[in-house]
Amino acid sequence: MSINLTPKPDLCFRSETARLLALNVAQIQTGMLDGENSIEQIGDSFQDLASFCLNMQNKSECPAELKQEAALMYQKVNGAIVAFQFYDRLAQRLDHVQKNLILLSEILSDNEKLDNPDDWQSLRTRIKSSYSIDSEVVMYEAVMNGASITEAIEIFKKELNTTSNDEAIELF
Repeated sequence: MSINLTPKPDLCFRSETARLLALNVAQIQTGMLDGENSIEQIGDSFQDLASFCLNMQNKSECPAELKQEAALMYQKVNGAIVAFQFYDRLAQRLDHVQKNLILLSEILSDNEKLDNPDDWQSLRTRIKSSYSIDSEVVMYEAVMNGASITEAIEIFKKELNTTSNDEAIELF
């Protein structure tokens, strides 16, 4: 298969923007696929370690000292599994970014949608309703109310610190 890399002479800002958005979506998707495979392997290994430690704790023929070490190791392994929450949240956020970039690209590439305020409002509504993490909604609200990127990130960080202790995500 050959790919034509010659730029089209009729390029316009909107079509180029839509293509670049599509390229970025593809980059996000392939990056996430690479990460998913690695995280899944690591998660499986940690689950195996946790099961081994649990089995060692429950074996009657094991010395008490070994059982105690297995219990400590089990706690550490479970702590590491919980630490993998970062990937789950990252995957959710990047999935939202991909979908939102696709929706934005569709508006930018369609003359009727581009000039229709209802389509833009629909896009905003769809974006907001796609969020499953409270801190994302808070950042969305901040940006839609005129906050700069820096301000929105600061607001996001404060919200994340406030809710991170309350939101327990179980992985694997």
